[in-house]
Amino acid sequence: MKKIMILGAGIYQVPLIKTAKKLGLYTIVVSIPGNYPGFELADKVYYENTVDDEKILEIAKEEQIDGIITTGTDVCVITIGKVCDAMGLAGLSYEAAQIAVDKMLMKTKYEEYGVRTARFRQVLFTDSDIKKTIEGLEFPLIFKSVDSSGSRGITRVDSYEEFDSAMQYVKENTRKDYFLIEEFVEGEEFGAQAFVYNGEVQTNRTLCTI
Repeated sequence: MKKIMILGAGIYQVPLIKTAKKLGLYTIVVSIPGNYPGFELADKVYYENTVDDEKILEIAKEEQIDGIITTGTDVCVITIGKVCDAMGLAGLSYEAAQIAVDKMLMKTKYEEYGVRTARFRQVLFTDSDIKKTIEGLEFPLIFKSVDSSGSRGITRVDSYEEFDSAMQYVKENTRKDYFLIEEFVEGEEFGAQAFVYNGEVQTNRTLCTI
């Protein structure tokens, strides 16, 4: 029986665990201790922090897993990338994982490969002259944490007078010593999902428009 390691045991991982079991996979669920519904569904449980990539890799090698995955969260994406690279598993690479969870790296790649994106600057919290650093950008602006999710650490700024409070809000929602300032772009927003295998898009669908 093939083994699949699932990171997280919360409500967002429950459908994934159930589906994996329906497919006949042996489910190894990893999560910090807590009252999480996924634990009782798993074939085997490890109570570990999913962002501890070294520990997760150690367990993955010990169990000789055939795959590693999560859903509904991005906090452990880098862990998945590290395990996939180290064990030669199909999935997200460590490099791609780092880009996926750091908005600054992501936007830098957009520019590198010609993907249209709002003009932006990387700014250090210790920057003594932010006005000069962002010279050329036009209001309104977006101050954005590069490593948070769920719109935490993101705020719109319409004037220089709002800089201090906006920076403080971002600082409270990041583990980095820098953040992103980009121009606000108004328009229609849409989301999409795609499944890529061996570099080829297998399926994709639009999730929503706003």
